[in-house]
Amino acid sequence: MKAAILAAGRGERLWPLDEKNPKHLLPIGGEPLLQRTVGGLVKIGVREIVMVVQFEAEKIKSFFGDGRRLDCEISYLKQKRLGGTADAVRTCENELQGEDRFLIVYGDNYYDQKALNKFVKSSDSKDLLMGAAEVKDPSRFGTLEVKRGNIVSIREKVASGNVGVVNAGIYVLDNSIFSAIQKTRKSKRGEFELTDSLSLLMSEGRRIRTIPFGKGEWVGISYPWDLLEANRSALDSDEEVRDGETEVGAHLKGSVSLAKGSLVKSGSYIEGPVYVGEGAVVGPNAYLRPGTSLGRGAKVGAGCEVKNSIVMDEAKVPHLCYVGDSVLGNGTSLGAGTITANLKFNDSNVESRVKGSLVDTGQRKLGAILGDGVKTGINVSIFPGVKIGANAWIGPGAIVRTDVPSRARVK
Repeated sequence: MKAAILAAGRGERLWPLDEKNPKHLLPIGGEPLLQRTVGGLVKIGVREIVMVVQFEAEKIKSFFGDGRRLDCEISYLKQKRLGGTADAVRTCENELQGEDRFLIVYGDNYYDQKALNKFVKSSDSKDLLMGAAEVKDPSRFGTLEVKRGNIVSIREKVASGNVGVVNAGIYVLDNSIFSAIQKTRKSKRGEFELTDSLSLLMSEGRRIRTIPFGKGEWVGISYPWDLLEANRSALDSDEEVRDGETEVGAHLKGSVSLAKGSLVKSGSYIEGPVYVGEGAVVGPNAYLRPGTSLGRGAKVGAGCEVKNSIVMDEAKVPHLCYVGDSVLGNGTSLGAGTITANLKFNDSNVESRVKGSLVDTGQRKLGAILGDGVKTGINVSIFPGVKIGANAWIGPGAIVRTDVPSRARVK
């Protein structure tokens, strides 16, 4: 079966992490999100993949090349405009028309291997298939009304409210979708929605069956804190690898993966699940807590504690720092004594600004989100949910209560 992966969008709600990185290449458990998806598809027998790209297309193409490195064939199509998911699928009509059935996969979601395996087991069905998951806040996703495993109706976006079953952005479709896309009109958001095309097919009598995903099998990634959830899910499911070096006096508990060339120095304590990337250094006397992943060449130095966080490539947390429930971009550097606060005094959910509006993150614990190249001086304190743009400098002793623009200088 051939697959089309939709990887054209920018992901502006992921600021500041999207400033220099396509959202599809942001790391989850030490591996780019989209590489996880491609690798998972290859494991279920998909060998031909079409990627629909636009924003930072060259970075994605350069990273994956022709796909041979991942044991598949990858071709690329550029979406002329970001006109919605149906428009993206229409872009690859010529490549998919010869297939009886094919996979459509959103490139900015996390899919566990179990989720992809479920699709393979069900793909011989004559029904069209859609992945579905139950979430606390369905307002970010297409909400599904399901009876006896079949979709009755789809609503693209709904108001915040109770737990709901949502569209997980992975489908098995056939060529009937292209005629439905031709009939699809723009939504209120000004886009051509694939869910509207599927609703047209249902109105013509086609049955769409849901494949339900359990907890940890799928994460829809819209905001930076979604990366932390996906990261933890990936770390929980990945097999442990011990290719790095551990000095005498270091203690590793649970599933701790050490990539080639990594080093855990004496006195360090690591509680898995944790991933330490290629060439990364931990310690001496550092503490890594569950849900933490360190990128290639990252460093967590003496007397530092990192908990449930993503520390990207070449980021440095040298000494006497606390990083909790945070994301540190590539090449960030924290001065001694930098603290990311991750819990409010009143124990309420952390709020964070997204495109100018304050958003309830749904997270009781959430630290800071730092873009690539951010530097902090000594004894800097960063409030919960604060974002700092790429290449900003935060001076010694600063208390950062609100978001900081890219390339800013805070004294």
